[in-house]
Amino acid sequence: MRTCVVAVDIGGTKIATAFIDPADPTRVHARATRPTKAVEGSRAVVAEVLAAIEETIDAATDADYEPRAVGIGAPGVVDPATGVIVAAGNTMPGWAGTALGQAVAEATNLPVAVHNDVRVMGLGEAIFGAGQGFSEVLFVSIGTGIGGAIISGGSLEDSPHFSRGEIAYLYGPTPDGGCDTIENIGAGPSLTRAYLAQSGELVSKVDLREIMRRYHSGDELARQVITGGMTGVGRGLAAFVNAFDVEAVVLGGGVGTIGPEITEPFTEALRGGLLTALSDLAVLPAALGTDAPLVGAAYLGSSKV
Repeated sequence: MRTCVVAVDIGGTKIATAFIDPADPTRVHARATRPTKAVEGSRAVVAEVLAAIEETIDAATDADYEPRAVGIGAPGVVDPATGVIVAAGNTMPGWAGTALGQAVAEATNLPVAVHNDVRVMGLGEAIFGAGQGFSEVLFVSIGTGIGGAIISGGSLEDSPHFSRGEIAYLYGPTPDGGCDTIENIGAGPSLTRAYLAQSGELVSKVDLREIMRRYHSGDELARQVITGGMTGVGRGLAAFVNAFDVEAVVLGGGVGTIGPEITEPFTEALRGGLLTALSDLAVLPAALGTDAPLVGAAYLGSSKV
């Protein structure tokens, strides 16, 4: 019987699961999703995770695979040694303190690896996606928030307080000459708020998708907001890259992968703030799409086999 790893990606609104054969590490089998039920609290979330894993194990068994481990990407600050959620945001009430790794291990009788969701996504991209061939990779996810992962020598290195990669709190320049965190400058909701503040339109009528549509229709305000936001993020990250020194920056996430409207001002600003010694830095778009979190989770889980 062939072996596999169960991969889990826990998001604020949905849980995605699949199983992956380590011999074919980018092929996702039996992908399924279900609601996270975050508003119902951590017990409800864990119950949904366990139910999703059980269904995936059944699917793997039906396909003549033997699950050997579980890999999980979870929101919040995670202690990877224990699988405990150390801290979490307001979108996951009661999530902090959840012993997720223990709960899954007890329910499945399988070894379990848990890490932060963006770290896991970055691991997938660094090993099997755009970051292949580079030893030191910074993965940057721009979506509803901004997160990061630092992959060194093919692994996520532990840090004393489990926060390595929390790049959202870096500061960058704002279009009006001030400064703010890069998340407040360039995450999806931040771009939408900036556009609304300057256009005076109602929130219910405009979202980022509409702003991008207007961008392509020649709306100068849309162009200014998108370009200004990505310039602030890129310049803020440049200082970090100068200090930390990586070979490649991989840009992903729902906003980060929109296209050249995002990547070009981001890359120009990032390169414009780099030391001369880093002129050969590779800046690359993510390659695995929505498979990255599951591919990374499976790779993380395989380390437990």
